[in-house]
Amino acid sequence: MHSPTRHFLTCCLFFGASHFSFAQINPSNALNFDGSDDYVVTTAQGASGTSARTVEAWVRTTANCIPGTGGGIQQTIVDWGVFATSSRFTFNLLWANAPRIEVGGNGLSGVTAVNDGYWHHVAVVYDPTASNQYKLYVDGALDAQGNLTVATNTSSGTYIQIGKRVDGSNPFTGDIDEVRVWNTARTSAQIAANYNKELCSPPITLVAYYRANQGVAAGNNSTVLTLNDFSNNQHGTLYNFALTGSGSNWVAGAPLPGGKDTTLSATHCGAFTDPLGTTYTSSGTYTYSYTMANGCDSTIHLQLTIDTVDTGVTQSGTLSTMNILTANASNADYQWLDCGNGYSAINGATSQSFTAASNGSYAVIITQNGCTDTSSCYTVAGIGLREPKGPAEIKLLPNPSKGSFTVELGQTVEKVNMEIWDVMGRRVLQKSAENCARIPVQTKLSPGVYLIKIQAQGQVVTRRMVIE
Repeated sequence: MHSPTRHFLTCCLFFGASHFSFAQINPSNALNFDGSDDYVVTTAQGASGTSARTVEAWVRTTANCIPGTGGGIQQTIVDWGVFATSSRFTFNLLWANAPRIEVGGNGLSGVTAVNDGYWHHVAVVYDPTASNQYKLYVDGALDAQGNLTVATNTSSGTYIQIGKRVDGSNPFTGDIDEVRVWNTARTSAQIAANYNKELCSPPITLVAYYRANQGVAAGNNSTVLTLNDFSNNQHGTLYNFALTGSGSNWVAGAPLPGGKDTTLSATHCGAFTDPLGTTYTSSGTYTYSYTMANGCDSTIHLQLTIDTVDTGVTQSGTLSTMNILTANASNADYQWLDCGNGYSAINGATSQSFTAASNGSYAVIITQNGCTDTSSCYTVAGIGLREPKGPAEIKLLPNPSKGSFTVELGQTVEKVNMEIWDVMGRRVLQKSAENCARIPVQTKLSPGVYLIKIQAQGQVVTRRMVIE
């Protein structure tokens, strides 16, 4: 029997390795190209003819890009058109290991080497109305500008290709991320303002936008064969990638602020409330999103395990006392409390079972799997009272009861009187009956131990009744 007079839970979110972890499934990932046969063909058509355009990408490589020096080879980033004079638009790394733009028959080279193994943003802008029609940028700053001796006249109807030239040669060795193709000539200010962050809401002039945020970095991505376009759904198809391990696969990308897709694993004691104020009370996987300071949506996939402590207590002993209390939770730490004395700890009572030596109300603090919870208070009464005597045929059924029980007299009696007394010596109920063998009793008594006094045929009998 118990009375729920006090019940509390100590809650904490564990950030230790065994309780809290997060794996970013596709946060700012990139594609690693093996320099042999990896490439991507998109369904996006690049600008054709002499129209203005801009191409941007983040790259990371240690490749020697200078032909004729130690086996160096041109590193193709983005290309479209056909392999003929003035008919292609090939953005690559070449002389000085720096960015270069080629149109077939002529090109313009930058001066800043980017093959140092670090991430670099590179861009090319073609503006047919400008005095310097071509501009090359490295990490948001102008690196070179000028004009070509061959007119730009890119073939129409061809798809943008990433990581290899349109004639199938000069593959890229290293990582490519955040490929953007525009149908306008971006200004120096626009390049500088946006090169180092993901775009949350792509402008209409962004023809194709490949964030490369798919897959699990360096994981098994055998089914992730599509490079998503976040502007016009002109997705790309991966060819010849191993899609497992640290090379020829999806890898960790440039560290850009932007929208993230994060899987978070957490173990929590009791209810857990996410940053948006939603409370979860059961284990499961939950998804919620919030807008970051840069305006991008961040999505959290929360794999939540709710740890709970079984605070149940089994009460046993003789019918009159029921003074043995046993916590249902095993393999835990225990501290029994005296509820009637300000929930003070009982000295030495740190076992799973506790035997009360005096009447009172008792609870137990249970610590298990890093969580701490306290049981309800359980009443012990009747210590020091003797079990009354009387004819064996008189029974109380059921016993213990919820307050409804039957006095079985064992035979039909002419007149019977029944009284119920609490352990403080107060009569709480009286009932009489005639010519009956049983007396049904309906009460709303508080949980505890009561004495049932029965007077019949010149005899007085008492029995103990436990109300739960």
